[in-house]
Amino acid sequence: MHTSQLQRGFTILELIIAIALVAVLSALAVPNLRNAIQNNRLTAQANDFVVAFQLARSEAIKRGQPVSVCATDANDGGDEPVCGDDWSLGWMVIVDGAASEGTNAVTLVDRIRVWRPSNDGIGIAVPDDVEFFRYLPRGDIDTASGATFPVVITMDIDDCTGDQVRQIRIARVGSASVNRVECS
Repeated sequence: MHTSQLQRGFTILELIIAIALVAVLSALAVPNLRNAIQNNRLTAQANDFVVAFQLARSEAIKRGQPVSVCATDANDGGDEPVCGDDWSLGWMVIVDGAASEGTNAVTLVDRIRVWRPSNDGIGIAVPDDVEFFRYLPRGDIDTASGATFPVVITMDIDDCTGDQVRQIRIARVGSASVNRVECS
């Protein structure tokens, strides 16, 4: 056999170096991948919240009647959620049968859309224990919920690092926006 016909494999030293290199690169990439996944989850959840507010505002204007975004609660024995006080259980946009502006409770007439919780360790903090936001037919928000405007809803995640907190800012005129802020 000629040496040109022999197949040469990896030496033990080359294999050890290759494995060590893969281990080092993996150790560097895993934390960054985890942060990217957490950021994506928070961004998606915050965007869903903003979509709910935009939907409620547009539906109130289109229908010419109050439409609310409310926290969901354990259902009332049926399959559909009801308005409650725990935003971490999800939220929904509903047609609100409130008798008049200033009514301090929602009256569920019809569910437009329901958002379930993400169950990804995302915490939602709504100030003033606000349970609902009612959009009026002119597109602004009724102050009956007891909210002090602008309302800043905070979403964070377990083991928060860097700027992984999202703040959703709701203005009295009905607009909603999201900002990234540092973990506290």
